[in-house]
Amino acid sequence: MNMSEESQQPTRERQGPNSMTRKPIRCDTEQCGRPAMCTLDLQFFCVDHFIGHCYERLEQFNPAPFAKYNGDAPESADRFLQQCSDQAANLLRPLRGLDNLDRARLFDILLWASELLSKRGTFQTRRAASQAITSDR
Repeated sequence: MNMSEESQQPTRERQGPNSMTRKPIRCDTEQCGRPAMCTLDLQFFCVDHFIGHCYERLEQFNPAPFAKYNGDAPESADRFLQQCSDQAANLLRPLRGLDNLDRARLFDILLWASELLSKRGTFQTRRAASQAITSDR
């Protein structure tokens, strides 16, 4: 096979069998199809759907910040807040090529999730202290 014949072979054949099995990871949101940029709650998200999902979940903390999550699954809420802030920080890296609006939203999510995590830690510390005082009586 000479050089011109080799250059005319399809790219997949020259890359080997493994390249055919690797597919780009796509956003799990129904009918999105864009490349996934991060994961949250065991789902893959593109930037737009990540932002939307985070805002939805963070809004759940607003009316009664701890009532819903403290009784049911505080570890789940803490895990979400930690993942949310970590993924937002990761997406804010300069090489991601996001526009200013997306970057501003990601900063907002990062700050909001971090603030809620901080408040949850303070709330849980106070609750544990009050339970310890009550059990000592």
